[in-house]
Amino acid sequence: MDILVIGGTRYFGLAAVEQLLEAGHKVSIFSRGNVRPPFWKDIEHIEGDREDAAGMAERLAGRRFDGVIDNQCFDRQEAESVIATLRGRVGCYVVASTVSVYGEGGHALGRHTVTEPLTDEERFAVDYRTLEPVRETDLDNLKQPWEYRANLSEYGEGKRQMERVMLESAADWPWLVVRVPATMGPGDPSGRFAWWLTRILDGAPILLPDGGAHAVQLGYSRDLAHFLIRLLEDGSPRNIYNYAQHEMPALVNWLGVMAAAAGKPLNAVSVPSEILQRYTQLPWKQWSYAPFSSSPLLMNLDKAQADIGLDYRVSLAQWMATTVAAHLESESPDPEQIEQRALEVEFAGRWQPAAADLGRALGA
Repeated sequence: MDILVIGGTRYFGLAAVEQLLEAGHKVSIFSRGNVRPPFWKDIEHIEGDREDAAGMAERLAGRRFDGVIDNQCFDRQEAESVIATLRGRVGCYVVASTVSVYGEGGHALGRHTVTEPLTDEERFAVDYRTLEPVRETDLDNLKQPWEYRANLSEYGEGKRQMERVMLESAADWPWLVVRVPATMGPGDPSGRFAWWLTRILDGAPILLPDGGAHAVQLGYSRDLAHFLIRLLEDGSPRNIYNYAQHEMPALVNWLGVMAAAAGKPLNAVSVPSEILQRYTQLPWKQWSYAPFSSSPLLMNLDKAQADIGLDYRVSLAQWMATTVAAHLESESPDPEQIEQRALEVEFAGRWQPAAADLGRALGA
C-alpha cells in the first residue's frame, strides 16, 4: 500500500512508519523535517507545517494514498483542512483521538484534590462512574459544542471537535477514530514513565496514595502503532474504537513490574490520599505530579477485539522490559521530574513512624 503518515518522526508515529516499512509498504511522511529518524532514506518526505492549511493543501494537491495515519490532528480546523485536502483521494484515514474525550480527570484543567473536588461542570457530559469501563457509544460528540469551554481542557475540547468533524463529514470520507489512553514506550516524550522509573532507581521511598490500589489502563506505543496499521488494512470506515493494552493492573503492581524490569526493589509507602493532599506541600493539583496516582478512566475494548482482534499485543512484562531498557540506555532525568523528591522522602520519613504509632494506639 501507498501510505501517508502525518507526524511520523516521533513516538508511536515513528513506530508505525517502522512497521509499515518492515511490511513492504511505500511510506510518505508529511512533517516539517526537523526530526529525521534512521529510516529517512527509505521514505518520501513531504515538507510542510500541519498548522498551515493552505500549505498542506498545496503540497498534497493531486496526491492519492491507499491510507493515511494522522497523529497530529488536534482540533476542528486541522480536521476540516485534512478533509478538504485529501477527500476523494484516500482509501482509509485513521486518526488518533484520546481517552480524555470522555471527560473526568483527563478532561479537567488540572488535578483535583479532596479539598478542591471535581465540579459538575468539569465532570462534563459523561459521568463515567456508573458506566466504567466506558464504551465508544457512551459519548456522542455530535452533541458537543464548537465553542471552547473555559473550565475544560483545550486538548480534550479540541479532540472532541475533531471527532465531531469526522462524524459530520460527507459519506465518502473514510475515517476511523482511535481513542487512546496514556501510552508508554521507548522515546515517550511525556515524562510520565520516567517520573516513576527515576524514583525506583534512586531507591528512596515512593509515596503511593491509598497504596496504589486503583487500576490503571495504558497503551504501549509499538502495539498502538500496530493497531493503527491493522485499521488501515482491515477496518470498516466511519467507526470509533477504544484502544488499550489488555492488562488493567493496580498501580502498585504496575510499578512492581517496572521495578523488576529495572532490577530494583519497589520501596513504596502507602499513605491515605486525603492525608497526602491535606498535610503535604507537594503540588498535587499539577497534572505532572505523580502521574496515574488518581484513578484514571477505564475503557471497554470489546468492539476493537471483535472487529480487529487484539491478540498480537505483547504482555505487560515484555513491553515494560523493553521500555525500561530504552530509558536506561538513552533517557536522562528531567530536572522537573525530581525537584520535589526531597519533600517526598522527608514526608515518608515522618509518616512511617506516625502510622506505626497510630496502629499501636488503635490496637490498644
